Amino acid sequence: MNELFNITSGGNFTLVNIIANLAVTFALSLAIAYVYKATHRGLSYSQGFLFTLIIISVITTIAMMVIGNNLAVAFGLLGAFSIIRFRTPVKETKDTGYIFFSLVEGMAVGTNSHLIAVVSTVVVLLIIWVLHKINFGALHKNDYLLVFAVDYQKHQPDSFAGIFERHLKNSILLNINAKDNNHRSEMVYSVTFIDESQINSLIQELMAIDGVNDVHIISSKSDIEY
Repeated sequence: MNELFNITSGGNFTLVNIIANLAVTFALSLAIAYVYKATHRGLSYSQGFLFTLIIISVITTIAMMVIGNNLAVAFGLLGAFSIIRFRTPVKETKDTGYIFFSLVEGMAVGTNSHLIAVVSTVVVLLIIWVLHKINFGALHKNDYLLVFAVDYQKHQPDSFAGIFERHLKNSILLNINAKDNNHRSEMVYSVTFIDESQINSLIQELMAIDGVNDVHIISSKSDIEY
């Protein structure tokens, strides 16, 4: 049994060392993926991206253990990786940061720098979580897009003005799209709510107005493209 666990790889890693490295990498990459999922905003979420973060970390750890101190193997792996073409575009710049984060974490574990890997992962994830909680960098914390259709044959002028006053701090008309031979219009407003818990009440009151339908609220204008 002792001989089994003393089997070494090209980089002088024992079987126990290899399994431990992969386990640590998997645990750290799971933490990264969880924080990414919990802090993600916008419409570009992809379950496959979470899988990619974990797989990249584990594969990077394997690559670093294979390379070890062998320069020839390093160049061989570099040539092999140059064949790979990633054709899926990264929609958000933050996603690129997560990919690089996973790569570096895998490199740290693969070179047996476990303390650096664990401490740096915890610290970076804490930074990400804090920035997410304070909504760092956002121009507007409570901005939404309010979209609804108005039938001019039924709608009374300014019939929703009172509703806006009750629920919104401010509203700015962004766009009007004519539909159904100019009988209906799609109204797009940028709005800030007095109390975000009353979003459903606003929707219900607008839907109750004769001639108003298809009411939608799109959250965080700064986090989507439109």
